[in-house]
Amino acid sequence: MREEMSRLLDAMWEPGFGLRRLRPFLIEEPLWPAVDIFQKNGALIIKADVPGMTAKDIEVNVSEEGITISGERTEAKEVEEKDYYRSERSYGRFVRQLPLPAGADASKAQASFKDGVLEVSVPLKEESKQKKIEISST
Repeated sequence: MREEMSRLLDAMWEPGFGLRRLRPFLIEEPLWPAVDIFQKNGALIIKADVPGMTAKDIEVNVSEEGITISGERTEAKEVEEKDYYRSERSYGRFVRQLPLPAGADASKAQASFKDGVLEVSVPLKEESKQKKIEISST
């Protein structure tokens, strides 16, 4: 019975069944764009993968609370036929909000874009930089 239900659910997404367009609303999709956040040389670095987009397609806003990456990815009209075998790429407007840690200097944030990767650098104030603390044993 479980195999049959799985087969029926899979068939719903096949071309011609009509529910393929509802998939993003029914199944939780991973957050987009995917990001890496790390600390390097006294700054918080955020790298976001935004393939197929240009710097003009993306907007970055920064405040003391966090960074907002937004934009719109438009669908390429290369394929004229409507019967896809598979359609996994997402299109349309997106917004990703990322909180900043205490001590991040949002006023000095900078962004760059190269090869489909957006990089945002936010300097950390001296007091917020990580430091190693020795552990004493008693």
